[in-house]
Amino acid sequence: MARSDIKHRLGPYRDPEIDPAVFAATRRLLIERGYRGTSIDAIADAAGVSRPTIYRRWPSKAHVVYDAVYPASAPHVEPSAEPFPEITGAIAGILAFMSQPEAREAFPGLLADMRSDPELKSKLGERHSVGVSAAFKSLVERNAETLRQVDAGTLLDVVSGAAIHAMCIRDVSDLDAYIDSLTDLLLYGILKR
Repeated sequence: MARSDIKHRLGPYRDPEIDPAVFAATRRLLIERGYRGTSIDAIADAAGVSRPTIYRRWPSKAHVVYDAVYPASAPHVEPSAEPFPEITGAIAGILAFMSQPEAREAFPGLLADMRSDPELKSKLGERHSVGVSAAFKSLVERNAETLRQVDAGTLLDVVSGAAIHAMCIRDVSDLDAYIDSLTDLLLYGILKR
């Protein structure tokens, strides 16, 4: 009996090595070819699996790329008695992620696909926002006595928008200086004190 013929109580055997191989191949192809040059065929070939194997797990290239590149949870930020270290940590986490070559390559293509496909936008947008939005909401709530009343979603928009622009458009190389500058801007604004 072949391994694929073995049935588990919930269905056919699923090789646990396939997802990591597909994710590694996807990340490598994004870096080598960019989002547009990465295809399901290329991913399958690089991962050593068939196209149907990929399509059984993901309905489209965008879904594979998203799962390969974006973490399942938001970057952990250690709670602090002061907002400065927490905001710095949140900014650092998002910038560290967006500075990865595969994230830089994936984001513009995923965004374009999401803009032209409302269902994809809804599904991936919700998955992306849930963890990160909850983390920012928690940060704002923990620091309510120190921070002005601010919408956590708007704070997330500012931080993630700045990170995307800095990494995908400006190619900021000094992350530490950028983190300090953005944290200072968020906490103290642009008006002279």
